[in-house]
Amino acid sequence: MQVYGDVARQQAGAQVIARMSHDMRHAGTMAPGLSRHSLLVTLLIDAGMLAQGAADARLSAAGEDTVAGQQEAMALTTALARCCWASWCSGYQNCGPLPFELLARCEATLADALLLLRVPEGYAFYAVYPELYGEAARRCRHMAPHWQVFGLRSIGTSLAAMVAVALGAPVPRTLRPVGHPFDREIAAPPLQCVDGGAGFAVVDEGPGLSGSSMAAAGRWLQQAGVATNRLHFFPSHAGLPGPEAGTFARTLWTSVSRQHVSFEDGVGTALRTEHQLRRWVETLVGPLVAPLQDIGNGRWRPLQTRDKGEPPPPAHPWQERLKYLAFSGEATWLVKFVGLGRMGERALVRANALGSAGFTPAPAGLRHGFLVERWRDDLGPLPSRLPRAQRASLLTKIGDYLAFRSRSFPAAADSGASMASLLEMTRCNATEAFGVSAGERCAALERSFQHASADVVRVETDNRMHRWEWLAGRSLLLKTDAVDHAAAHDLVGCQDIAWDMVGAEVEWGLSPAELRTVAARAGQQGAHINMSLIALLRPSYLAFQWAHFAMAVNAADAPERAALVAERDRYRRALRIALEARPGR
Repeated sequence: MQVYGDVARQQAGAQVIARMSHDMRHAGTMAPGLSRHSLLVTLLIDAGMLAQGAADARLSAAGEDTVAGQQEAMALTTALARCCWASWCSGYQNCGPLPFELLARCEATLADALLLLRVPEGYAFYAVYPELYGEAARRCRHMAPHWQVFGLRSIGTSLAAMVAVALGAPVPRTLRPVGHPFDREIAAPPLQCVDGGAGFAVVDEGPGLSGSSMAAAGRWLQQAGVATNRLHFFPSHAGLPGPEAGTFARTLWTSVSRQHVSFEDGVGTALRTEHQLRRWVETLVGPLVAPLQDIGNGRWRPLQTRDKGEPPPPAHPWQERLKYLAFSGEATWLVKFVGLGRMGERALVRANALGSAGFTPAPAGLRHGFLVERWRDDLGPLPSRLPRAQRASLLTKIGDYLAFRSRSFPAAADSGASMASLLEMTRCNATEAFGVSAGERCAALERSFQHASADVVRVETDNRMHRWEWLAGRSLLLKTDAVDHAAAHDLVGCQDIAWDMVGAEVEWGLSPAELRTVAARAGQQGAHINMSLIALLRPSYLAFQWAHFAMAVNAADAPERAALVAERDRYRRALRIALEARPGR
């Protein structure tokens, strides 16, 4: 099944460096505090992406990973990690000198390069904080007289720099795991001049289903003569690899030293108040009168008031972002992770625009990756059956909402899955659901998808038009969870607004007449509506949702399975009907 996808874009080195230069100058003028610290972390993430792009370009040209081509960008990344670490350790009061000279060196060598930059998933989606890698390194620094640090690209570039700074190690080297996702290898020549007394740190996020990336780096170091008791893995969670781990990976992961500080320990209940999420929120909304309440992993559902007989919505707990409730006396606030660095900044822009237009709850602001907005416990989810007048109001609201997104959030032409990628996803998932003949039926649509590519007008789509994402009161209807799914860790990304039109049709069971009503309303408000594209994308939307919920069922605990199975089967039935219909009907 195809659900996930990497977020990667080609950018000129000069563009990245110019943006960093602007922000570095701005950081130099800012007062000490969390806002400056967050900007320093943004710069660290950008530098790590620059280093990743440069190293991957060198790998592509040379056929193997070498130290050459990494020095300038990794030196810049490490210098910015040193600024972030100094800021963190001083309670955001001091950051040391900013590395303008190193940025200038990168400009001299990388400005003319066209680099493929990959968004570090942990920073964007999973609340991986580089500062906590520094904390983990500080706690184990005494375990070796000196250290060598290796980061796995992509996110390992900047995380390794933070680990190296906290360990007092030299500028780290980065490595690219290659090959099958469950059986990675390191594309680098053997390591030379191994120091038998050093500690060796391997830094990345994960482990995932197999843990094979960090295991590959461990094997590569062992082949160079590094003893297992000198190996230290720095992962993003304390667990072991998942069910796809091979024998070697499982054995190595249980043999090496694993260094990790959890978000709860490092931020949730940190000893220093300035490191606590609670304190970050208080700088926006005032003193809190109770501890933050964790409502992630589906724990938000019992807090919503539903009509009698309405079941709670299905939840995919391990895919949910961190979220909390904060209580400031007169108001309750939702505190949700939306991304570090520029990912979070863009989410705030969308949240402000949507809130000002009255489509979503109004945000209070952004605090180091967490968006803070009003928790509307005065509203409740819409029931599955609506009175005629309320349904008519809903159709008008959906049309206005999609028109606003279409006008307000244009996206680059390469910012989402191409029509060819959507068709391949549809073919793959339909084959998994129904067999080879269904996949062949999808393949027959290739020419239609090719012709439609020229008509796609990409925007930052909602991608979550599900019924449970809408809240209503007597005279108010709001869309929730609306700011970050076009940049989620899946293959869809930014699409034509037709994708959300299909979402509205499927999730609300719109009749053909109702769909035309919504489309007409959106068109009147300035949206570019292509009814033929809506018809063409219907099987793709259903194939994606079916696979998403099928994977959720496979990973769910018993209490969640029934609701997830019902959703999976609903999409499967609709997908069968869509595939059997005449294309474009």
